[in-house]
Amino acid sequence: MIEQIEGINIAVEGCFHGNFDEIFGTIREIEKQKKIKIDLLLVCGDVQTHRNKHDMFNMACPIKYLSMGTFYKYYEGKEAAPCLTIFIGGNHEASNYLREMYFGGWVAPNIYYLGDSNVIQIKKGNTTFRLGGTSGIFKIFDFNNPKLEPFPFKSEQLRNVYHTKQIDLFKLSLYEGEVNMFLSHDWPQQIHQHGSTKELLKKKQNFEADIKSGRLGSQPHKFTLERLQPDFWFAAHMHVKFEALVKHKTGRQTKFLALDKCIAGRDFIQVFTYTKDKKDLYEQYAYNEEPIELFYDSEWLSIVHTTYKLLTIWDKIPKLFEYNPVLKELQIMKKDKYEEFLNEKRERMKIFGNHQLKIPHNFEVTTPPYDEQDNTIKGLVPPKRIPLNNQMKSYLNLFNESGQELNGLIFYEPDQPRVIGEFVAPDFLQKQIELENQKEILQQQDLKQQQLEEPSSPKDDELNIQDFPFLQ
Repeated sequence: MIEQIEGINIAVEGCFHGNFDEIFGTIREIEKQKKIKIDLLLVCGDVQTHRNKHDMFNMACPIKYLSMGTFYKYYEGKEAAPCLTIFIGGNHEASNYLREMYFGGWVAPNIYYLGDSNVIQIKKGNTTFRLGGTSGIFKIFDFNNPKLEPFPFKSEQLRNVYHTKQIDLFKLSLYEGEVNMFLSHDWPQQIHQHGSTKELLKKKQNFEADIKSGRLGSQPHKFTLERLQPDFWFAAHMHVKFEALVKHKTGRQTKFLALDKCIAGRDFIQVFTYTKDKKDLYEQYAYNEEPIELFYDSEWLSIVHTTYKLLTIWDKIPKLFEYNPVLKELQIMKKDKYEEFLNEKRERMKIFGNHQLKIPHNFEVTTPPYDEQDNTIKGLVPPKRIPLNNQMKSYLNLFNESGQELNGLIFYEPDQPRVIGEFVAPDFLQKQIELENQKEILQQQDLKQQQLEEPSSPKDDELNIQDFPFLQ
């Protein structure tokens, strides 16, 4: 008799490299062999979400390696992901498309991009966990660059754009809640010290010089690892499987796992079950059939709202971190200003309270997908305009922001002036939620009356984003 376990069956994959058919095929084969249903696939970058040739030429890669891939089939709905798929960006991406989804969004049905940095909540039945992540790889010269790349990108910017930026680390540094799992592309600096360096060097002898010099891994990721102390950290980039156990001074532990790229015979995928008791099981799997759902995290929304003022000056953000050569670590500059941001975030958290806002399934096809009959070779030609994506418009409405301050950052309307608006008062959302609470009470009364008349009618107890007119 199969033991019934409450939990979420999770597959983690390393570097995707556009292998949608192959990796989704692997998921289906695992399901068949183990007689289970994979609920969630977590991907650690280099996904290559090319909708068309223009997206392909927005990927930093030698021209001889450029490939259209098969993502466009999933984008236009000809193919479907076998399970909910969530990913962060690496250093080989359709950078223009991911920039349009700066705050996170659906790049195709059932395929969700976490954004440049994010924390969301994932729920299935009685099992809930927080997933955090940050995209790109670390280069010190771009990390401290006070200016983010203007949109649309020129060819020389296709590498700068995927480099980790200080604004994303700053947002993560403001997070004080518990994060259960975290995704990155490259590794946290010095992570090799918490695993078998000897075994790692057997597989990758060329790592030795970087290990000795301290260059292996990302300084911002090391900062985030020590700050958030997640239960699990998944990464890729180095094309090798590596495991480590980080024991923090607080008594918490982080299980680190890096995975390879999708090649037969290589360790590019790991399957486990995450239970409602926060255990990870590798020989037992969950069989509960509840749907898996995504929710915005109220603390992260508060952070985005608080730091939005920094994004409105995306072309001249002040320096937020400095590197201490003695301690060999990044440190926050201007601690008093940081405390101001922290306190403001805490005040905004009171506005959101314990409300759970579902992430809406609001994906739309926004550009023509690849035409398989098109044999032309087109290089990178900046488009005349890139409208604000409908998902980002909906997300910014959470804060009553139009996004016009981000013209040139996440969309491109050259004929529209870039608007610098007033920062929204903290009580705006509070007033809106109070109004919606009154509406919800009336709706519940109507629902009860309907249930008396139609006992079989469905009921939804969750607070859904679709229930808020001001969020539409």
